Amino acid sequence: MEEIFRPHNFNICMNMASIVLGVITLIIHSSEEVYYGRQRRIFGMLIFYVLMVNIVGGLHNLWIASDWAKTLISYNFNCFLSVLEKAGMYVISIVSMCYLLTIFRIELDKWWKAVVIFIPSTCSVISTFSALFTRNVFYFDAKGNMHFTTMFSGAVNISMALYLVFAAYLIYRYYKTVSSEKAIALTTYYLMMAAGIPLKIVFGSYSVFEFSTSLALLLCVYTFQNPSEFIEKTSGTGTRNALNFAVYTNLLQKKRFTVFGINIDRLPEIIGSESVEASSNLLRQIATYLKRIYPDASLFYPEEGMFIMLMDEINPEDEVIEGLAEQIRRRFKDPWKLKGDDVRFTESPFAIGFPDEVGDMDKYREVKDEMKKVLIRQNREVLRVSDLNLKYAEHDKKIDGIVRRAVENGLLEVYYQPIYSPITGRFDTCEALIRLRDHQFGFISPAIFIPIAERNGTVLGIDRFVLSSVCEMLAATNVLDLGIKYVEVNLSVVDCIQTNLADSVLSTLKKYRIGTDKINFEITETWEKEITSVVDDNVKKLTDAGIAFSMDDFGSGYSNVSRIATVPVNLFKLDKSIVQAAFESEVSYMVMINMIKIIKSLGKEIVAEGVETGEQAKQLIRLGCDHIQGFFYARPMPEAQFIEFLKEHNFS
Repeated sequence: MEEIFRPHNFNICMNMASIVLGVITLIIHSSEEVYYGRQRRIFGMLIFYVLMVNIVGGLHNLWIASDWAKTLISYNFNCFLSVLEKAGMYVISIVSMCYLLTIFRIELDKWWKAVVIFIPSTCSVISTFSALFTRNVFYFDAKGNMHFTTMFSGAVNISMALYLVFAAYLIYRYYKTVSSEKAIALTTYYLMMAAGIPLKIVFGSYSVFEFSTSLALLLCVYTFQNPSEFIEKTSGTGTRNALNFAVYTNLLQKKRFTVFGINIDRLPEIIGSESVEASSNLLRQIATYLKRIYPDASLFYPEEGMFIMLMDEINPEDEVIEGLAEQIRRRFKDPWKLKGDDVRFTESPFAIGFPDEVGDMDKYREVKDEMKKVLIRQNREVLRVSDLNLKYAEHDKKIDGIVRRAVENGLLEVYYQPIYSPITGRFDTCEALIRLRDHQFGFISPAIFIPIAERNGTVLGIDRFVLSSVCEMLAATNVLDLGIKYVEVNLSVVDCIQTNLADSVLSTLKKYRIGTDKINFEITETWEKEITSVVDDNVKKLTDAGIAFSMDDFGSGYSNVSRIATVPVNLFKLDKSIVQAAFESEVSYMVMINMIKIIKSLGKEIVAEGVETGEQAKQLIRLGCDHIQGFFYARPMPEAQFIEFLKEHNFS
């Protein structure tokens, strides 16, 4: 046994090191989360063949260096091991080629392509094994050493050379589709394979080559087979990087495919307020269902609230798209499970066809951004590129830039809309509304810039600006003496899921010495107590501190009469769409009456929004609405004008 550990037995030491690296690579590979499918299977085959070649080569080198090994292994079996080692190198070459094809999503969709790829390696393997019966390629001397014949000594290596040339071409062509570290890993792997021939000449053995290949595999397992970049941990599906990589490589190969997406309303708010374990369980429920209904597609979760299926050889107009959309629509009528409770979502499907509708990555990003804006309106039919109007895309990009710099450039201003109280006959409350004015575009509607601010994250800064401005106005003016009891301030869903919301709000109030009873936060119907623990905690902390809440736009989206009594708000704001519809349709009027009756029976107050005529105001007051807000009484106005309005109307 001492022959194994002698430093001068270089080949045996290299084989042992290669085997150790191979085992480590195999352990890491086996422990990774499964996602890659075919790529993972081929990489596993590659590890197996490299390990096998190292073990066979190690036994062969041990036979040559050790007398006791010769007593265990016969001469003929040693020759067979040597042939098996060399043939294994050609098998590794073809498997490595298949691995590269899989990485770049290149399909051998024609039989002749498969033949062209497999013939060189097959011929080399057959020629190598024929040496056991002829001396055309090489022969063995009495000591078991292999000697090549002059005629065919290099012919069997032609296959490896062909694969290396083809690999170099593929890496060059698709270099930009992968990160720099992955490109380096691939290049290193194939350079080490290319170094096999000169290493054999210098060292008289494949041991160094086998060691370098094992080392390169270990490098690959930490790059291409590392799931951190391509697997979204919570859902177990592909990431945005994985999706972009798949789309880009498919476009380079001019493949026909469709990106079929499902935008799930309210999902980001819900998972953002739950534990990682609960969020992951919910996402995996949805992912498992989507994989089951179309297993041939690659599934991705590139951003919160959106799953995407990449479907090869499918057009957006194909019947399979409509069929999938209908299946998904039926499934989403039923609840999903979150910590044992039922939760419901609405879904909006969309489809993008490549390369006919979208031919490059820039166009893809533009189309996807436009679709996200439309999907906010909860489209129930399959949204396609033909349904979009992309001429406003450049305009929206400019608005996005304006919104990002709005606070620092001083483009924001808070307006105030007085709210009338029939009980006191005064305007005793008001709503703070944000306004944005750009030098080029003029006033930009909140309906345009607020959704953009929510997408790019600037809504947090905007909401902080509004609260600070309101507090400064309350502290610096006499509006409280002019009859204002409190100011209503809108609170976005993005704000509500911030864990530090309560501390931030209370800190701002303390800074300006404003009592907590002077602020009323408006939240929308998308909040649900039982499934958003972070929002629930924030509301409780602020409520305990003395801040009141109202539900804004009530009746416009998710009205659920059974939970009116459970939400921690004392004030419900009837959405203007409900108010306007009530005076246009008898049925809508009855709906509004019943809404008012239910809310009042629970001891809650009501603000009617969007009141535009005296008749509307008169009827709403008669029905029991506690506050009236709308253009009939006053439009939103700047601070100075608002103060003058109070002086004129509250003390006239």
